[in-house]
Amino acid sequence: MDNRFGFKDWIVCLLLVAILVTLWFKMIQDDRQWDKLAKIQNTLTSQSDELAQLSNKLASGIKVTGVTQSDAQSNANTSTSQGTQQDPFARVRAPMNEPDYASGDWLVYPFGSTVSKLTPMISSDVYQSVIEQHVIEQLANRDPITLEWQPMLAKSWSVSDDGLTIVFKLRDNVSFSDGKPFTSADVVFSYNWIMNPKVAAPRDRAYYDKVESVTAVGPYTVIFKLKETYFKGFDVCAGITILAKHFYGQFTEAQFNESTGLLFGTGPYKLAVAPQDWKPGEGKIELVRNDKYWGIAPALDRIVYREILDDNARLVAFRNGELDRYGPTPEQYVALKKDEQLNKDKQLFEFETITGGYRYIAWNQQLEGKPTIFADKRVRQAMTMLTNRDQMARNLMVGLATPCSSPFHRLGKQANPDVQLWPYSPDKAIALLKEAGFEDRDGDGVIESADGKQFTFKLIYPASSENYKQMAFYLKDAYARAGIAMEPDPLEWSIMIQRINQRKFDAMTLGWSGTIEGDPNQIFHSDQVADGGDNYIHYVNKELDKYIDAARINMNEDERMKLWHKVHAILHEDQPYTFLWTTKAVLYMDNRIKNVQRVKTGINELEEWYVPRKLQRWGL
Repeated sequence: MDNRFGFKDWIVCLLLVAILVTLWFKMIQDDRQWDKLAKIQNTLTSQSDELAQLSNKLASGIKVTGVTQSDAQSNANTSTSQGTQQDPFARVRAPMNEPDYASGDWLVYPFGSTVSKLTPMISSDVYQSVIEQHVIEQLANRDPITLEWQPMLAKSWSVSDDGLTIVFKLRDNVSFSDGKPFTSADVVFSYNWIMNPKVAAPRDRAYYDKVESVTAVGPYTVIFKLKETYFKGFDVCAGITILAKHFYGQFTEAQFNESTGLLFGTGPYKLAVAPQDWKPGEGKIELVRNDKYWGIAPALDRIVYREILDDNARLVAFRNGELDRYGPTPEQYVALKKDEQLNKDKQLFEFETITGGYRYIAWNQQLEGKPTIFADKRVRQAMTMLTNRDQMARNLMVGLATPCSSPFHRLGKQANPDVQLWPYSPDKAIALLKEAGFEDRDGDGVIESADGKQFTFKLIYPASSENYKQMAFYLKDAYARAGIAMEPDPLEWSIMIQRINQRKFDAMTLGWSGTIEGDPNQIFHSDQVADGGDNYIHYVNKELDKYIDAARINMNEDERMKLWHKVHAILHEDQPYTFLWTTKAVLYMDNRIKNVQRVKTGINELEEWYVPRKLQRWGL
């Protein structure tokens, strides 16, 4: 066999070496090209962010200039009564000047119960309102710094000297999320829909009982006429829920009432699915950025509301990094404050505001057409004196609560400074119960009425809340020491709301949110006892009605406050609710979310937040 290495073999070797060298150079070139591609991609991403910011600055015909936070706050003080146009997006635009500003990423936010309806007006669910505010806009909003009204869908307005006529000039460049224009016809339709007795919106109708008419004058002017002077007349008109005529007008009243997901508007976000296709019970609700938004687009692409009913499950999800925003229960907060690493990774906000609301126990005075044991105000007063609010605020609320005596926040002008809290006094409470005819007549440890009926009742509360559960069992023990047999009755949220609306409960505990100057008419006036009103405890006091009615039509603030003080005193005496406490809010936010700020109403809106490109987590 010939094993010599010949000329042809040399040629083959040289060719192989040449191929290998060529491949090596090619690999180096490819690496450089990949580096270039990566740089190009980063440049394109940066340019995309810059273009998005420029597009936002050009939106609504607003001049393209840098706007600082101080500019935003200065602009918020501009009067609109003379037709001056404010920039409603100054606070949204302000963080765009930050060097790390970028659009993109999601916000994941837990709900403590399921949301059964998203359709506006027919839902009384607080979580529904949280979602709705990002989809449906108002004619005007409160500035979070000055608390003054600022333009939104309306660019300006004027109010007559007598306060009975309010004229809104609408923006001519606003569109709904399907691209169709917003006009005065939508405002008129919204009012007529609210006032339609076939629409299941008695709560909204009650707020508009002072409005006589809403009239369109051309496509961009609308006139509200009030029947009589009303101290919140402007608030009601400016805050009307805007329903798109072309969308909601396609449904009958019955279809609207039975719907679950008809949420549609002009806002910066929209449902991730078609409104007609949304169904409850999926475990989460998603909003996506409205790509046809008329104003300044927010940075976050998507808002995900996860329905996590169990307190501990929400805490686990938060600790695992599955949630970006989290409000711990009081007992969880005690433990979380001790976690040094977590507090380094999260932003913590602790605050109390006049709009924070209050917690209460409501005593139903009529059930199935008959008076209950709580129809006697002596019994209600006794129940309050059996409730050690100071101790509960310290222990159950870990110091994050302050006992209260009315629906009016102690920091506001409506609160009567002369009213003192009912004391915790079991002896006085037992004496009052005896005066009302209740004592232990058979020695079984439970007090009875003169006709032998035992003092027993059920307290309904949200089953998903561990804090409410602890409170219910605390009250059970406290009442038992006075011979009262209370049975805690936890209910799933949608069932609880149904029971409340049907007035089928003995007593219940929940919380009301607050406003800068509240109108107690909807909750405590006797004309709101009818089905759909929020006076679901059948509380009637004609003297209270008189003062509420007088205050509502009084435009002199000093005089009106004196009337509210009388309302406060009557509610304190009657105790239709045991007013428990106002609370401090505690909120954790993921550190990657920037421009989260404290404002007078709590925390600034999520439309003002952003996540730097390098920190973005979701949706990548």
